[in-house]
Amino acid sequence: MHAPPKLDLPEEAPLTGEPEQTNWRVIALLFLVTGVTASVAAALIPTLVSGENAPQAQHEGALLAGLVIGTVAWLWFSVNRCLLRPIERLASETHHLTGHGPAILRIDADDYPDISPLPEAVNALAEQLDTARRDIEHARAKAEAESAETSTRLSAILQDLHEGVLVCTIRHHVTLHNRAAYELLQPKHAGGTPELRPGTALISVMLVDPVRHTLERLIRQAGIQAGYADSDAGRFIGGTPDGRIMLDGRMSLVFHDGVIKGAGPVINNCTVTGYVLTFTDATRELAALGRRDALLRATTEDLRTPLGNLRAVMETLDTCPDLEIGQLRAFEEAMRTECATLTRHLEQIGEQYRATITGSWPMNDLRSLTLIELVCHRVSVHRGVTLTPTGIPCRLHGDSFSLAVLIDHLIERITKTNGATEFDLSAEPAARWIYLDLIWTGAAIPGSIIEHWKADPLPATLGGLTVGDVLRHHRSDFWSESRPDGRARLRLPLPPALGNLAPTVKTAPRRAIPVEAIDFTVLKSELDDTPGLSTPLGTLTYVVFDTETTGPDPANTAPCNPAPANPDKIIAIAAVRIANRRILIGEPFQTLVNPDRPIPPEATARHGISDQQVSDQPGIDAVLPTFKGFAGGAVLVSHHAALDLPLLRAGAADGGGLPNPVIDTSLISMMLQGREADHSLDGLASQLGISAIDRHTALGDSLITAAVLLAQIDLLRHRDIVTLGDLLRAVNTFIGTQTTERSP
Repeated sequence: MHAPPKLDLPEEAPLTGEPEQTNWRVIALLFLVTGVTASVAAALIPTLVSGENAPQAQHEGALLAGLVIGTVAWLWFSVNRCLLRPIERLASETHHLTGHGPAILRIDADDYPDISPLPEAVNALAEQLDTARRDIEHARAKAEAESAETSTRLSAILQDLHEGVLVCTIRHHVTLHNRAAYELLQPKHAGGTPELRPGTALISVMLVDPVRHTLERLIRQAGIQAGYADSDAGRFIGGTPDGRIMLDGRMSLVFHDGVIKGAGPVINNCTVTGYVLTFTDATRELAALGRRDALLRATTEDLRTPLGNLRAVMETLDTCPDLEIGQLRAFEEAMRTECATLTRHLEQIGEQYRATITGSWPMNDLRSLTLIELVCHRVSVHRGVTLTPTGIPCRLHGDSFSLAVLIDHLIERITKTNGATEFDLSAEPAARWIYLDLIWTGAAIPGSIIEHWKADPLPATLGGLTVGDVLRHHRSDFWSESRPDGRARLRLPLPPALGNLAPTVKTAPRRAIPVEAIDFTVLKSELDDTPGLSTPLGTLTYVVFDTETTGPDPANTAPCNPAPANPDKIIAIAAVRIANRRILIGEPFQTLVNPDRPIPPEATARHGISDQQVSDQPGIDAVLPTFKGFAGGAVLVSHHAALDLPLLRAGAADGGGLPNPVIDTSLISMMLQGREADHSLDGLASQLGISAIDRHTALGDSLITAAVLLAQIDLLRHRDIVTLGDLLRAVNTFIGTQTTERSP
């Protein structure tokens, strides 16, 4: 093995110009000190010696000064030769050594006999530096090779796909694509310059508005539902900027474990760093769909003319006196039969047409709240228009993008027609439809005006869709009507969901709580201290809340028994506000609570909340003041409030609990139906025809409890219970009766 070559530099070569300047400053300083010393000595000696010895003293002083100067000069020369210059040269060699590595150069310790430990130490450090460099280079090369291999495999897989694939960042820049995507999206420029490549902005090759809409919808959906995996969730209709190709696409989110600040939205401690688009050319299919649409529309419209003519002829025959009575009746009957046949045929064509359109246009199941939030986002750009989400969430089937654009357009139309600027938007489930209601204060829109709106184009959609096109895709129509409360609404029926969307969390059903296990006396009200007793129930502001606890089963809780040594603790609380009989779902209260104790596995199985989820959450003493601020002076409502209220009072740091009036929907149910009926929340919802999603969660139960309360207010009116005072007095009487019956 050959030894590394020795570093060969000129003996006096400095590292840079700076050390040379430093040496001269040292030399000047040494001579200055020497001169001063000699001068002081020469000056002091004659002054100390007088008389005859003065000349001799001066001679000795000069001799002493010269000796000092010579000694200092010799010392400086020795230090400079044996120490300073070797160190300067060693520094220069070290600079070259660290730049090239010990495999090329090595410092010879024999050249530095006076400072021999230093070269060996420098050589050892240089060898360690070289080893570290080689390790880093090896790791980098290995990582690059693995990355290149993974990229090659992924590219090979993608190239074999017939669908176009784009991998994009959260900022809508392409990082990877396959051949099919290139062939579909690559603009045909005369120069043949490729536009689709890593780093290309998506907006240059694809219409980005539908993509942004779908991305926002998926992020919102993922935020409320962990593990969202609906295959149709990210479906959208897109296209190229030049309009030559329309695309049927799907989107899926790309997550990175952990939080990366500024990289993208954070969902369940994971950062959304981008998304993957898969798409196919749907130009021909959608064009054919449009042609069928026009053909069927023309057919249905053409049939109306002969029907009108037949009716006109029949009316003419009625006035004709030349025909015999028998002939006239027979002719009339034949004409009526023909009209009925044509009408029936028209209805069949229309039904088949709507079924064809609905089955062909890309749609998917979605939550009504997701659609409403997307509409609110679009409407927020309109100055002076306020849109309030109301109602309870449900599931529907449709194209969220075209529906959001449609509702946004209708709001703009209504505002221009009657000046309305404040709207409520809610979804109301029914037997066959999900009714999307747009509500405002003012008069309803006449039907003649609404018919004209159906021909309006929707510029933000693809393919020049009109309002009527979107309605036909959903087998729907819309109309406007006045409401008994003096407001008006525009009602849009939409198809219900075809399948079941996965719940937000997987939970076990709750066991019904026996009436005997509940101490209703905690709900008795002191009427003298309660404000607003004369306020009608329908105009009150309510805050409907629900809690989740560490208890494995709320049925085991018995407040009437002596307090246990280790009582249950609240681990989640959610609430929603009701104002003027409207459930305001836009800004709910929802938080997890750290119970400062382990959550039993059987409790987690019931509500889906684990120790890890609450470990970094605030305690009930910190949450309760925020909840009090949300509630304000509203009437508090809960299902089984007799169980929730003691837990809230126990969590109050001041021991004061909640001063608000409290209503228990389960207690109202017992007042209306008797103790033997089913008073569970599921049972009441089924009896009242109320459906909701995300049951057995704090927020989901709060929403369905709110809907139950509104239905119960209507039922209480038939019992002449119309004000808050009426209800609280009836509750106090009922609690007193129940307490008497349960006493031995």
